[in-house]
Amino acid sequence: MATVAQEKKAPGPSPAGPDGSTRRGLWKVHKPGEGAVTRLGLFVAMAAFLFYACHRWYYHWTYFRDVLGRWLEALQWRGILNWAFDPQIQRAISWAGVLVLGIGGGALLYYYLYVKVKTAEFLVQTDMELRKVTWPKITPWFKVDTPVWGATYVVLIVVVLLAAYVFAVDWVLTWLADTAFYSG
Repeated sequence: MATVAQEKKAPGPSPAGPDGSTRRGLWKVHKPGEGAVTRLGLFVAMAAFLFYACHRWYYHWTYFRDVLGRWLEALQWRGILNWAFDPQIQRAISWAGVLVLGIGGGALLYYYLYVKVKTAEFLVQTDMELRKVTWPKITPWFKVDTPVWGATYVVLIVVVLLAAYVFAVDWVLTWLADTAFYSG
């Protein structure tokens, strides 16, 4: 005789694996459509950093070659890196590094922002919380009769006066130092 738990169980394979976790595809987006603004904003910001990393690699990878060359020179093996000074090989290494950084970094960004459950859930929850915020309207701030406009003038005037004061003090101290130490 079947128990109540066995009767309520739907026929077919269970969505949970043997360890109790649910299996998902490697690149399946966690909660698609939710948290799109936060995920996309963070993706764009991180992609800018990734673009900068690719740029740095393309123009400055030779720094790593030179550091490795110094280490190898200490071991008297500097000749191992002679091939790395050929301009065609240098260009190939530059582009290969950019491709690896760009594709690998982009895949990691996509995985951590869209696929990985913990970070994707955090970004979805962040987006939900940001939707609850009452954002101030920017239009009334820039009317001349509002207190914010007057405070803006005060801040700008104080910043200009402090900058002029610091410039004057620096100029006077520089003149005194030059007169005292370099006039002879």
